[in-house]
Amino acid sequence: MLTPSSGNEENIPPRPQVPAQQLQAQITALQQQVQTQAAQHQQQVQTQAAQHQQQVQTQAAQHQQQLQAAVTQYQQQHISDINDIVRIVIDHLIDQI
Repeated sequence: MLTPSSGNEENIPPRPQVPAQQLQAQITALQQQVQTQAAQHQQQVQTQAAQHQQQVQTQAAQHQQQLQAAVTQYQQQHISDINDIVRIVIDHLIDQI
């Protein structure tokens, strides 16, 4: 059974020490990668947002045209109905004269 005081720690080779300059260079490289990826991601998000905004504006314009057409059709039908009623009333009044 191995125990901490058995002296086996001497058999473990020491971990290699990485020079501080090498660590700093690795950190700098990783920071640059992260910044590059963040910039690319931001550009992708902005592009997607612009595309989505264009789609929404197109759909809004189409819906507005459809609503305007429906309102116009309703108004024309309403005017036609009123004209029919006026004709009926006038005909009725003429018949009574």
